[in-house]
Amino acid sequence: MLDFNKVVQQIDSIGRESFVDTEALQETIANAQSALDRAMRAPDEFVTRLDENSNWVLWPVATPLEPVGVKHSIEVAGDSYTVVAVDGSQIMPSHHEVHTCYLLNVGMALITYGAKLPPLLETVPKLYSRPEDLYPLVDRRRLHIDELYVSLERTILELEILASTSIKAKERGLPVIALYDGSLIPWSVEKLPDGYQNTYLKRMSDALTSLQNESIPIIGYLSHSRGADVVNCLRVLVCPYEVSHCREHCGNLNEEDFPCSKVWPLSDRQLFKPHLEVNERSAAFLSGASVSKLLPREHRVCFTYMDVGEEIARLEFPRWLLAEKGQLNAALTMVLSQCQKGMGYPISLAESHHLAVIKGNDRDQFFELITRHLLSLGVTQVKTSPKQSKKRLGFV
Repeated sequence: MLDFNKVVQQIDSIGRESFVDTEALQETIANAQSALDRAMRAPDEFVTRLDENSNWVLWPVATPLEPVGVKHSIEVAGDSYTVVAVDGSQIMPSHHEVHTCYLLNVGMALITYGAKLPPLLETVPKLYSRPEDLYPLVDRRRLHIDELYVSLERTILELEILASTSIKAKERGLPVIALYDGSLIPWSVEKLPDGYQNTYLKRMSDALTSLQNESIPIIGYLSHSRGADVVNCLRVLVCPYEVSHCREHCGNLNEEDFPCSKVWPLSDRQLFKPHLEVNERSAAFLSGASVSKLLPREHRVCFTYMDVGEEIARLEFPRWLLAEKGQLNAALTMVLSQCQKGMGYPISLAESHHLAVIKGNDRDQFFELITRHLLSLGVTQVKTSPKQSKKRLGFV
């Protein structure tokens, strides 16, 4: 049990320390705003400096695809479109249970506005229990799966279901938008072997290509994003050295002591908050993430920030969406509509989350079903590990 009496004493320190943190944050914000104003006054020089220094800094540098100071006013879409949204969760494999397996559960919400068509709210569970599921063959070696692997498998399954359902939703005869919960950048895939990376990125590219061929926009919606791509660009701008060679000039320093850290740590949404009015979006940027560069050029991930009323949301999309004239802004009108209907957060994503979530009782029932099935097959040695048994039953 959690001893709240002891926790309260530690929570008390948060209040005292927050005043110091707030002062430091305000100074960082002021420095970053000054740097952003400088970039806005000379956008071409800003881009040139980024190009010349991107290979030398310690973090990925985004590329502005529009003048950094540009702002676009986005209208709210009328009620005449279809939205498809997905979210997912999983039950992790455990050798303490009656059987080693894992389950992916994708919640999917398909809602049409402007036509008398019923919504489709459903879950898509997928069980993985075969030896090739639990020990997949990658680069001629059996991979021992972990939480990272299962999370990636869930992510790509969500994307594939989103793409196929969105294409089918065109039959409803209205514009369709595909909404994805979270980042489209597969950050963690680089931690796995090359063979898995290639397969994953091929599946991702195939899903995005299918949407592109059907002219269906896909938006990755990040609420309360911690992304700092634009702030990282400003770090290059304020660097006092002609060439921002981090290892050469600052390799012996802690990061907070870098000269450029006067604008860091800070998130992009904090940076753009004073610059954006409600229903306005920032310039679009091309992500500098190394894993995004592994995707075909038209699928490389771009992003923009938009004031949706309750927050500055980060919105990610494939590069081809920006290349299609007016298609990005058309998609964002539907995002704003969803945020209004959800009182600050896309209602379809909220629905898909509620469908996807797996509660503790669901997990227990899942393994109970497996136990009953094994017993029905005549398997007599069906039991959990002593550790799991004691966790469920206790010692008393």
